[in-house]
Amino acid sequence: MLAVAVDRVREEGLLLDYANIELEDLIRTAGVPRSTVFRIWPDRVAFVADLVRALFEADPGFDTGFDGETLQHLEQAVAGDPQAMSTVEGRQIALREALRITVSHNMTAVEHTVAFRAYRAMSAALSSGDAVPGGEEVRALLSEIEDRYLTHMAETYRGLNAAFGLRMRDGVDERDLAVAIMAMVDGMSDHRRINPAMVDAPRVTALGPEGPRDWHLAGIAVYGIYTAYTEAIEA
Repeated sequence: MLAVAVDRVREEGLLLDYANIELEDLIRTAGVPRSTVFRIWPDRVAFVADLVRALFEADPGFDTGFDGETLQHLEQAVAGDPQAMSTVEGRQIALREALRITVSHNMTAVEHTVAFRAYRAMSAALSSGDAVPGGEEVRALLSEIEDRYLTHMAETYRGLNAAFGLRMRDGVDERDLAVAIMAMVDGMSDHRRINPAMVDAPRVTALGPEGPRDWHLAGIAVYGIYTAYTEAIEA
């Protein structure tokens, strides 16, 4: 049942009121005993809560926030040029390049994942003010998923800070950084769906001594957040 429902969401998306998730229809498609289904899930509310979890488990990349290619770009940037990484300025240049490449790629890659699209649909449904099947259960599960995501991203930023010779400014920590970047990406994604050209059009700007580079608008925003929350550790 869950596998069939996940496949349907992949094909059709997840409607804001979950209208495309009907137990009787899924039972026929899955070819499973109706009595067994209703013993496990007494109603659609119970099923939707389990479906939400299944959607994210079917897309483990959501837990990391990065797809495989983005992670490769990030690892290459961290490895960098040892000589350049030995100076504060060199590490700052490497950080900018890492963010310039990875944020641009990840903005597009993540939006095409079933988990991110389902997450956005469910978030919109919960904030719409309308009654949503399994609303409280789904809200609790989304909070759990967000917590896992933020914990993982905080650990990622902790590793990046160590690699690029940075520390968090007084009063904020890596989890605060993860929350700020997540909120920016969510907002940018909303506007991207309305007007992709406005968001995706490359901006040519110089953010350091390396000179003008093509930047995605989200990359500039992430760099601004990152530099506001961190400071260089003087060698």
